[in-house]
Amino acid sequence: MSIYFKIIIFFINFYKMAKQQLSDKELESIAMKNAIDGFKKSKENKGTDMSSTQTHSTAQQVTEMPQSNMPTMNTDMGNYETVATKETDPDLIIGFENVQLPSKGMYYPNKLSEVRVEYMTAKDEDILTTPSLIQSGEALDLILNKKIKTPNVDINTLLIGDQNAIALFLRASSYGHDYQVEVTDPRNGKSFSYTVDLRKIKYKEISETPDQNGLFSFHLPMRKKNIKFRLLNSSDSKRIISDVEHQVEAGYTSIAEFGSMKLKAHIVEIEGKTDRGYITRFVDAMPAGDALKLRIKILEVTPDLDLLYEFTCSDGYKFKTPLVMGIDFFFPSL
Repeated sequence: MSIYFKIIIFFINFYKMAKQQLSDKELESIAMKNAIDGFKKSKENKGTDMSSTQTHSTAQQVTEMPQSNMPTMNTDMGNYETVATKETDPDLIIGFENVQLPSKGMYYPNKLSEVRVEYMTAKDEDILTTPSLIQSGEALDLILNKKIKTPNVDINTLLIGDQNAIALFLRASSYGHDYQVEVTDPRNGKSFSYTVDLRKIKYKEISETPDQNGLFSFHLPMRKKNIKFRLLNSSDSKRIISDVEHQVEAGYTSIAEFGSMKLKAHIVEIEGKTDRGYITRFVDAMPAGDALKLRIKILEVTPDLDLLYEFTCSDGYKFKTPLVMGIDFFFPSL
């Protein structure tokens, strides 16, 4: 329920309760009596400003009404409590909703399972239409930082799947549930336009949970080794991408080693060994079959949106393929 409607309900309840306890004539009588008493006291107190005393006395006695049954507003609203006291026009208040996170908070020390997210505004579109921010990849980070209103949430520590869920909410609540994409018919390779219903996108069903340290165990079928791995957050992914880019730019390699570097970041233990140098060399020598099985396992246990979407061709043929969200996801064509 929005702040605006909570305020309205508060005053409606207050009026009903006051009306039940005192009639209009009784209220008027009390107010008059208090005003007269205040005037008399002001005359008795010499050297005291009459208007000030009368106002203070009247205000003090009028508020001495029964308080036990009076309704109270829910002020556990974070930053929105301050906003509500500043704005009373509903057209000037930005709404928000609580968004459930796919991770259910299992990977965060504070077990954060939902965040309060503010709706996007016309001003936010300035971020989404700035070419330099789009090119650098900073646009989404700036939007998330600005729109997440739950205190003490660092977007860099959020899992990618949780960020995706928030991004989906912002897109659907701002521009509607229809998303126009180009998809390829697997029978003939021809592309066609299709309108995706974002309401059909659900969270992945995750059956396996991590241990008390947030780690998963896995047995490599070819090396016959037991390993433990963790899930990566946004900060981890950015660091890996940056490291890969720097290696290529510096001429250390002409190949973007994103896949292997990601596995090195995931793995924290191999048969009890936690030395990072050993893990790096182990991954470099890991059979491709083990690497594939490990990636599949990581994907299975990673909380995220289920982007496997069913498309229907003009002749009724149906097929499922992962939904690819382009740069136009947040800013549909006019």
